[in-house]
Parts: sequence; structure tokens; C-alpha cells
Amino acid sequence: MSPVIIVTGANKGIGYEISKKLIADGAKVIMTARDQARLDEAANKLKPFGAVKLDVTDDASVEEAKREISRLAPAIDGLV
Repeated sequence: MSPVIIVTGANKGIGYEISKKLIADGAKVIMTARDQARLDEAANKLKPFGAVKLDVTDDASVEEAKREISRLAPAIDGLV
């Protein structure tokens, strides 16, 4: 069974490259980032298991992301 991995800051830089590698290796990646437009652009390229807006400095954003991620996957195997 493929692991479900959440990657923060996945719309660019190291987070994007980690997402790309994990997806290539068969993981079910849920990409997260603050900037919805850039997240959508990155997700359209990589085709992850899911893409969820998340600003880790905003409590309301964290709570909404938790709800959305819970709908996508009942269990999470890793967080980057």
C-alpha cells in the first residue's frame, strides 16, 4: 500500500522537489502551501493525491486544512 505523505511548502523549491520525488516513487502526496494559485499550478504539473491550502502560521487555516486532509485520507504516514 502506498504511503500518504503531507508536504508543506510544496508549491516551490525544496517542497516541490520532494513532492515530485515522492510521487515518482509511488507515494500518495498531499501538497500544501499558503499561495493557492501557485499550489494549483504546481499540483497541475505533478498530479498529487491532493492539494490543500495551508498557512501553518494561521490557526484557522490549519483547522480547515485538517478537515480537508481528513476527507482525503483517514491516515497519514508522514509529514515533510
